[in-house]
Amino acid sequence: GLLELDARRFPEIELAFFGLVPDCTGRGYGRWLIGEAIRLAFARDPSRFWVHTCTLDHPAALPLYVRSGFTPYARYVEIAADPRLTGLLPRDAAPHVPLIEKG
Repeated sequence: GLLELDARRFPEIELAFFGLVPDCTGRGYGRWLIGEAIRLAFARDPSRFWVHTCTLDHPAALPLYVRSGFTPYARYVEIAADPRLTGLLPRDAAPHVPLIEKG
């Protein structure tokens, strides 16, 4: 797994990157890793510890963050070119995200 804390705006700390390789999802490693992120962040006594997530993240990301104590505070709709349609990613990448093509 990977986690990166961004403290460039300290006393705020952002969980900038968080992820697991596919073989480790659904096995409790994410719960452990988010616990480590929280422990490391709060060892620095931040005024705020936060994370951004989106629908391109794993479907279990938001529920994990909420179970770990994060509170959703905003939702936005952002429209961007789908990298599967531009050829940047294979068409079968991120199967949990609908592929919408213009007719």
